[in-house]
Amino acid sequence: ASAGAVGVPQMLAAWRSRLFGGGGGRGCGRGGGAPGSKPEGPGLLVTGGAAALLAVLVVQYWPVLRPRRRPLPPGSSGLPLLLGHSLQLLGDVGPFMRRMHERYGAAFRCCFFGAHVVVVNMEVYERALAKLDSTAQLAPLWPTGFQRLLGDNALQFLDGGSGPRGGRQHRRLKRKVIDALTASELRNFLPRIEAVVRQEFEAMALETEANGRTALMPHAMRIVKQVILELILGPEGIRPEEYLQETSEILLAGMISAPVDLGPLSAFGRAMGVKRGYQRDVEKQMRSALQSIGAPNGAAADCAVAEGGAGTRTLLSRLAKECEHGAGLSVAEMQDMLVSLLFGGSLTTGVDDAVDVGRAAEAQGVEEKLQEEQLRLASAAASQGGLAAAWGSAPPEGSRTPCPESLAACYETLRLHCPIDVVLRRVEEGVDLGEGCGTVPAGWWVAVHMTERGLRQGPAFDPGRWAGVRAAASEVTAFGLGPHFCVGRQLALWELQIFLHVWLTEFDVEVLSDE
Repeated sequence: ASAGAVGVPQMLAAWRSRLFGGGGGRGCGRGGGAPGSKPEGPGLLVTGGAAALLAVLVVQYWPVLRPRRRPLPPGSSGLPLLLGHSLQLLGDVGPFMRRMHERYGAAFRCCFFGAHVVVVNMEVYERALAKLDSTAQLAPLWPTGFQRLLGDNALQFLDGGSGPRGGRQHRRLKRKVIDALTASELRNFLPRIEAVVRQEFEAMALETEANGRTALMPHAMRIVKQVILELILGPEGIRPEEYLQETSEILLAGMISAPVDLGPLSAFGRAMGVKRGYQRDVEKQMRSALQSIGAPNGAAADCAVAEGGAGTRTLLSRLAKECEHGAGLSVAEMQDMLVSLLFGGSLTTGVDDAVDVGRAAEAQGVEEKLQEEQLRLASAAASQGGLAAAWGSAPPEGSRTPCPESLAACYETLRLHCPIDVVLRRVEEGVDLGEGCGTVPAGWWVAVHMTERGLRQGPAFDPGRWAGVRAAASEVTAFGLGPHFCVGRQLALWELQIFLHVWLTEFDVEVLSDE
């Protein structure tokens, strides 16, 4: 349209004049007005477009092309106009990263909507970045939608680590949650986890009798949600008809959508509605505990819940108590912690419950070995007074060698189905990755490829590869790394193993399809 209005020669003349000093008595185009006149509308459009294009090219290519004393990691900037590798990273990121590793090695650079990212495998992280991560010299990075949904107090977003840069709030919250989720406390909750898992298997059996088949994933998600909610709020503190709907799917859809809250009209708005429902119930539980004795702080509330007539010490009551690691959690901190646990549990435990069944049922001889082990455990539980007693006092990853079959199956599932492909960090100062991998400039992003090490071992489901490995293997990266590792790791592994136990000792499962 611009070319048709003023002609190509006039348009180019206006552009040249504007870029290279066409003012001060010179016309802006050939025959384009009196001396000193301003450019016409089309000229301004072209000039603005050229400036915008130049800015885009500078943002994308100058950080890579400008001279540097130390070389960058190998890689490319991808497509122009800030697209880079964004389309591949927003799609199936796993195959893309594997191809790039095969081409460039252990570390490579790529571009995500103008942001320069260096992707490293676990070996490079452990060699060059783990120490920086543990001393808060790497800042966690998450999409805006994640941060708004999980909340400002979520452990994932707070600066962690030790040293002068370490985040005090992160250390306090993490230590209090770890203290509340001790092995002894979780063992007391195992009978309830077993009952919840059995309840969902019975529901699936009824659905199969009625319809000839059932869907595993919704029931696996219900197990996760009910266990976490009862552990935090107590069995009387949840509303099953509201909480045990498909809220996990709503939260996950909201986290990967545009962070625009339009209520029920947008995915993000629906997810925020779920979060506000959780927030109301956490606040109600805490206020009720405080009002029961007229206490002004969280420590007194813990006494009311733990020692009063309720008879149940919830996770909420323990977190509200002041201890050596600091004051009890505030209402806002409790709310964000609940949503974070539900999100993490849905990603790890709920999905892998379903994958466990499919993988074990398909692998030759695996189901038989698992079933034999679980039948021995069931016999011990019958004679010793329950599953928790038969398991002993050790946590699920106690120092046992060889690794139990059920735990090995969980590890193998997490190896092949890590819930998060990459973890993002921002580099505060330039970092030399060593061994010819280049240097990450200050301000750039680093993406730690969580699944590369596990997938390097092949796609076959073989729990036997863990037989000679000590339990609590560091090779299991599904629970995060550095100061931001998942505080619910032991709870998740208890749930996964109890799921396997109930299935293999009480029910027959036939996998009809992957749908």
